[in-house]
Order: sequence, then C-alpha cells, then structure tokens
Amino acid sequence: MADFKPHPGSFLPFLESSQRSVSSPTPSPASPLTLLEILGRQAQWNLNLADLQTLSGMDPNRYRESLKSLRDTGYIAIEGDPLAEVVKLTDRGAEVSRLARPA
Repeated sequence: MADFKPHPGSFLPFLESSQRSVSSPTPSPASPLTLLEILGRQAQWNLNLADLQTLSGMDPNRYRESLKSLRDTGYIAIEGDPLAEVVKLTDRGAEVSRLARPA
C-alpha cells in the first residue's frame, strides 16, 4: 500500500472555502417589506397568495401576520375567490417598495 501524502497546496483551497462559509452573512428573516419587494418586482404588481408565500420563504404564521399588517396599513389589497386569492400592491405599497429598494 502506498503512503498517503497530501499534495502541496491542497489545504489552502479548503481553508479558503471554510473562511467564506464562516464569513458569509446569514440571510435576514423575511419581513413584510420582503413581500412588498416581491410584489414590486411583478409586472402587474400582483401575485397569487400561495405563490407569494413560496417566493417569500416565510413560515405560514409569519406570512399571515405580515399580510394582515400590510393590508391594515393600506399597502396591499387581497382580492378574488378564497381558493384563487390574489395579493395586489396598492399605489401606497408600490411607493414604499420603491423607496426600500437598495440603490
């Protein structure tokens, strides 16, 4: 059996990869602002309720609370039949989405 000897320089790529994974920022949790941002990127400023939740990555309770707060403040409107509800960005919500967008 041949003796195992590491190749010169083979540890450096591993070390660099480890450092990148440690220093990578953890994504911030989705917020109501995330929903406004997603809707603002849509051509018609609206999206199916289930599709919006999928894109946001939010857990159901947080998603429901976020929708309620956005609707109560007039940033979104929820329209349609219960099984085909659509979340629409209002003009006020579009303005907030535009202002919150990173430069």
